[in-house]
Amino acid sequence: MSKGFKKSLFGFNCEEVVAYIEKAHKTFKEKELLLNEKIDSLSSELKESSEKNLALTEENAKINAELTVFKEKYAEIERLSENIGKLYLVAQTNARTIMDNAMSDKAIAEEEINKNLSLLNNAQDSYNEIKENIIKSTYDFVGGVDGLLQSIEDSVKKIQGNNILDENAKNEFEAIYENITK
Repeated sequence: MSKGFKKSLFGFNCEEVVAYIEKAHKTFKEKELLLNEKIDSLSSELKESSEKNLALTEENAKINAELTVFKEKYAEIERLSENIGKLYLVAQTNARTIMDNAMSDKAIAEEEINKNLSLLNNAQDSYNEIKENIIKSTYDFVGGVDGLLQSIEDSVKKIQGNNILDENAKNEFEAIYENITK
C-alpha cells in the first residue's frame, strides 16, 4: 500500500504520516480482530472436527474390531460349513447303506414271513383235515352208538315181549296144569 505523502520542509508531513499510520493501524486492528475471530471460530471448528475425528477413529476401531470378529466368525462358519458338507455326504452314504441293508433285511424278512405263512397254511389245512376226520369219526361213533342204543332198545322190547309171552305161556301152562291136576 503505497500512499503519496505531501512533502514538507523536513521531509513528509508528519500529521499525514501519523494519520495514515493510525488509520492503517485501525484497519489492521479491525482485520486482526476479524482474523482472531476467524481463528477462534476455525480453532473451535478444528477442535470439534478433532473430537469428531477422534470419535470417528474410535468408532472405526470398534467397527474394525467387529469386522475382525465377523471375519473370524465367517471363517469359522466356512469351516463348519465344509464340515457339515462332509458330514452330509457321510450321512447320505450311511443312509444309502442303511436303506440298502434295510431293503435286504426286508426281503429276507418277507421270505421268512412267506415261509412261516406257508407253514401256518399247511398246519391250518392239516388241522382242518383232522377236524373233519374227528367230526366224521364223531358222526360215525354217534351213529354206531345210536345203532347200539336202538339195538338195546329193540332187545329190551323183545325181552319185554318175551316176558309177556313167557308170562302168558306160564299162565297157560298153569291153567293146563291145573286142568290136568284137577
